[in-house]
Parts: sequence; structure tokens; C-alpha cells
Amino acid sequence: MKPLSLQNKVILITGASSGIGAAAARAFDAAGATVAMASRRKEKLEDLARSMTSSLVIAVDLGDESQARDMVLQVVARFGRIDVLVNNAASIIVDQSEVVTSDDLLRAFRTNLIAPVAATQEALGFMRKQGGGHIINVGSPGFMMGIPFYAPYVCSKAALTAWTRTIQAEWYGNGIRISEYFPGYIKTDSLPDSRLGHIDQDFLMMPDQNFIAAAFTKPKTPEHVARQLVKLIGKPQNLAYSDFGVKIGAYLSNISSFRLAIARQMAKAARKKKNLPVFSK
Repeated sequence: MKPLSLQNKVILITGASSGIGAAAARAFDAAGATVAMASRRKEKLEDLARSMTSSLVIAVDLGDESQARDMVLQVVARFGRIDVLVNNAASIIVDQSEVVTSDDLLRAFRTNLIAPVAATQEALGFMRKQGGGHIINVGSPGFMMGIPFYAPYVCSKAALTAWTRTIQAEWYGNGIRISEYFPGYIKTDSLPDSRLGHIDQDFLMMPDQNFIAAAFTKPKTPEHVARQLVKLIGKPQNLAYSDFGVKIGAYLSNISSFRLAIARQMAKAARKKKNLPVFSK
């Protein structure tokens, strides 16, 4: 099968310094796109850019709404257009829900919701003038399950889903495609901001958990997701999943008995590994 070409596409991806973002930037570049990469870690982006054909490095703190808007302006100033915006960056805070603070929630919402909203609004005008564009919001099915100890993350991702589905309806017919992508559990070197000490990739997994829980928490690689994002640009969908297991898991999360059985196993695994009591004092 002939590889999909993204020739002449200008793509801006946030959170591009590691994990899904870095893998996607490489995949977009390999497919012929011009790639603008945004992240706080400028040095990582510059290292990545050295191996790419045509790219732009943008150092940005997406906790600041004005910077989220300005990065879009930088892309258009450099390349004259923006064809695809991939809102991928995420703030992940790990702690017990009973001690999560309002500052934790606000921090997650600024990066995971307000920044994508601001960047999308800024890109909208340019995309309409050029006759079209594509917004891809990288969400998480974790909010449907209720992932233990990730409350700020899953709450803000739930809000991102609400925003995505609202503009899918509200902006229908304006020539701009809006896609939501659910990657599921990803094996990545991006470490969360943990108040519980070091968090391993298998933090929520136990050797004796049932096969459904094991399948739901089995991590996929960033490269797997990157390939799918390239395909999603070529053939836009309203909602795409990283694999059939994630799709089934999201569907079954609507069944409370299933959802609680899996999530409670995750909580049990985490408490055992971190020697956590049922509730903190």
C-alpha cells in the first residue's frame, strides 16, 4: 500500500517534545508535512527538529492562554497557513482525590481545556479564509472509566470531549473537520507530576487482574498512535480509537458494574504498590 502523503500540509502539534507528540511529529514529517512543534522543552524540540525536513520549534507554556494563541500566529507568520492543529499536550497530576486542590484542577484545565480552546479559536479564522482545515483533539476515554488517582486529568479531559463535540455540531458545514482521538493507555517516557512518588508504567496494573482489566490497561506505543494520526488526517473521522479494545472499553464503561469492577482493580493495584490507606487523613 502506498504511504499516505501529507505534502503541502502545515501541521501544528502541541506537546511535541516527547511521547505521542514527538512520535507524531516524526510521522508527519516522514509523510511530507511541514511540522510546527510546540512544547515547554525547547531543547528537546530542537533535537527533534535536526532530524526533520521542514519544521518550526515553538517554546510555549500552554498554561498561559495568550501563549496558546500566539503559537498559532507564529505558525501562520512563518508558513502563511495552518492546515491541521493537533491539540495533544496534557497536564497529568497524580494524587489521592481527597487531597487534590483547586490549584491542581485549574492547572489541568488551563493546559488540557483552555489552551486547546484558545488555539482552536485562533486557528479558526485562518482556516476559514484558506477554505478549510482540521482540528484533532487528543482526548482520553479514562474519564468514562474514572481512572483512580488521576482526577485533575480525567476531569479536564471530560471537559475537552464536551468542547470537541459541541463544536462538531456548531461548526458543521464550515469546511473545518473536527476529530476526537482516544489513544487509551500509552507507553511513554513522559512522567506525570506525581505526589505519590515515582509512577511506573504499570502503576494501575496487577499480575492477577482479570483479562479485561489487563487488556484495558495494556499500554500501546506512541509510534502506533502516530501512524493513526497520520491516517486520521488523510481520512478524517468524528471519533477514532487507538484500537478495538479501547473502543469496546469505552462502550462498556457506560455499564456501571463493569466500570466500577475495572476501576476498583486499578485503585487496589495502586494502593498496594504505594502502601496507601483507603483514605488519607
